[in-house]
Amino acid sequence: MLVVQSCFKSYVSGKQTFPVLKNINVEIKEKDFVMIMGESGSGKSTFLNCISTLDQPSSGQVLFKGEDITKANTQRIQRFRNKDVSFVFQENIMIDTLTMIENVMMASLEHSTEVRTRAHELMVSMRVDHVQDKFPSQVSTGERQRCAIARALMNKPAILFADEPTAALNPQFAKEVMDILTALNEQGQTIVMVTHSLKIASYGNRFLLLQDGFFSVDECLKGSQKEKQARLLELAKDIL
Repeated sequence: MLVVQSCFKSYVSGKQTFPVLKNINVEIKEKDFVMIMGESGSGKSTFLNCISTLDQPSSGQVLFKGEDITKANTQRIQRFRNKDVSFVFQENIMIDTLTMIENVMMASLEHSTEVRTRAHELMVSMRVDHVQDKFPSQVSTGERQRCAIARALMNKPAILFADEPTAALNPQFAKEVMDILTALNEQGQTIVMVTHSLKIASYGNRFLLLQDGFFSVDECLKGSQKEKQARLLELAKDIL
């Protein structure tokens, strides 16, 4: 579905160049639930940004269904972000003057009975339909994050990118969010997620470890969540 070939990313400050990603080659397959881990500053978010068009690689290709989106024009990138992929972040910005269902509907860029019906159905599936007429300041952090997932699913994206979506949540809310993401993946949703938590990473079915600018580990995760946590502990021992 998404193939990354010879991806490099460097940042320049004055006369110095700081390499972050070094010759990354990886394929994201349909129905993957990819968990990306690495030390702070290792480039996890940079990688996510580069493959989702929020940033541009210094060199290399990012192929989505065979199309190199690094060479796409502005119009195509906008369509890619709005129709092909979607995003859930650690801090999901909501418009304070809109109700929660209106915030969810914003992803469609239109207001219609059909759009409102889909937003409501998604909020039901996220178990937040009870807050649809409330404003962001009136709901909990966990409820906002579940609404953010509903918003991200409005346009039926092929890939859902998530950058530490549970980092600001307490354990109960984090579990609720991960249970929802797991259910979505079991229904066929492809998810690529960055996390710092081994417990959260154990929800995935594939693990990528970013070290020294490239993925030193790329392994499928099998078994119970407890078994996957034990395996992750072995794989990620260098960063713990």
